Amino acid sequence: QAHFYLQIPSKVSRSRGAPVSSSMEQLLEYGSFLLNPWSLTFPMFVAIVIVKEAALQLTDFCVTCACQCLKPLPSRTGTRSLYKNKLDNKDAAFLAINSLIETIFTGHLAHKLWYSSWIERSFWSLGILNGPIALLLLILFNDMLYAPAHRLLHHPSLYAYIHKHHHRSVYPFRGNIDARNEHPIEQLIAMSLWMIAVYMTAFSVGMHAACLAGHLTLMMTGASLNHAGFDLEIRFLGVDWYSTAAHEMHHRRPDKNFAQFTMFWDKLMGTYIPYIQEDEKADKAN
Repeated sequence: QAHFYLQIPSKVSRSRGAPVSSSMEQLLEYGSFLLNPWSLTFPMFVAIVIVKEAALQLTDFCVTCACQCLKPLPSRTGTRSLYKNKLDNKDAAFLAINSLIETIFTGHLAHKLWYSSWIERSFWSLGILNGPIALLLLILFNDMLYAPAHRLLHHPSLYAYIHKHHHRSVYPFRGNIDARNEHPIEQLIAMSLWMIAVYMTAFSVGMHAACLAGHLTLMMTGASLNHAGFDLEIRFLGVDWYSTAAHEMHHRRPDKNFAQFTMFWDKLMGTYIPYIQEDEKADKAN
């Protein structure tokens, strides 16, 4: 059966011209690993894409069911008609490309969960430092990297070419579909920063496999919640850790609230804005 990964000859001539061949071999091997860390066959890769999409749809379904006990965001109530963009061929293309990127990235996370020497895997090695504290740091580090990068994508010289596509949805309501409907370049940036945050956390306090799996689950759930239109706020020890209203304000006011979950970094950057129900008031607040 033909394999999806790049197959590299195992024996390379060691003559004086070999350094070029060796460098090319290493480059191809690295490229093959980047695209397919598990050396999957093409049918297996397609099957995993299908399973991943099913998991995301199941997440959306669970979020929708769980949110029935929540109120909709104030902007979604009343008689005022909200603009809801329709998906077109460009949206479908970006979603398909991003699905492949997500599958490759998830494959890398799973590879590290299984093989990495700096991730603990046994049940008895799970502790407060490499578990809950590592999870908290991973959330903070990820937003610390993502918020300024997200802000940069709103720069006039870049916005129209990359990030503007995501902001076609002013009042997102389709959960993970609206969350993942972004330019593939933006998707690559976000996934790369996520991986950097994983390394920062692991080499700061250590990391257990449960932490990484938990963060992946939180990212899937949070992305759905941020784009579903329900009002959810998490406060702990007097700190606003998460609010779906904050992300809706970003879609209504693209120059504010750049982080994905916690608004701590936006408050430091001076880009935080609290929730305001009416757009006219939000314009005056700016």
